[in-house]
Amino acid sequence: MVADQRYFGLEARALRAGAGRVLARMAAQGPEQARIDVRSLGSDFHLDAAASGPLLQALLAGGLLHPDGTGGYRPSERLREYALACVVAPLLRARAKRLIDTACELAARINADWARNPFQIKTLAVSGSYMSRRDQLPELSLWVVLRPRPKARTRRSKPSLNKSDGLREILMAVNAVSSFIVVRIVADRQAVQRPFSVVFQASEDMIDSSVPAWDRVRDWSASITRRLASR
Repeated sequence: MVADQRYFGLEARALRAGAGRVLARMAAQGPEQARIDVRSLGSDFHLDAAASGPLLQALLAGGLLHPDGTGGYRPSERLREYALACVVAPLLRARAKRLIDTACELAARINADWARNPFQIKTLAVSGSYMSRRDQLPELSLWVVLRPRPKARTRRSKPSLNKSDGLREILMAVNAVSSFIVVRIVADRQAVQRPFSVVFQASEDMIDSSVPAWDRVRDWSASITRRLASR
């Protein structure tokens, strides 16, 4: 969670602390007494009666609580996740730009070297809070448009991944760049949230497998650096 953001109407640290108190209280009580209602929720989150009702409805809508069939509620795994979540400082714009550089370099490597993956990255676009003038960002939204990988001219020693595994491999790799990055794979640019900015665009030159892989990566890196520097 991001320190200056609100979740379900609460600041990040207040939500984490309250969720932790809910779970601690229920663990200390016997099975018959361990329940959640609007009064106990207000006590756990240090809220008055007027604020407890809206919080209960927000947690229900968000899937953090579920009715237990007796008029009370039970915590879901999502509530446990919030109770254990780290609260981090917002992402600074300067760092976000460095993460975009890293993601673009990764896209170039995927296109040039991941011969077993049936996809290449055609486009990387950034949207959301990055498109504002804010210096502190809650997240970095990256959109990935894929294209089929051209058929290799020589036989591979290992078979290609299937499409599901190929998608998963790319998604995990881009996500691994930073926990701030939220990755969405879409069919084309029309599905990208607007406004957006294209930060990586594959060239048709990438199809030419006669060019050594390292040369292709180097050319892409130079192209990416120029594109980002001109922003």
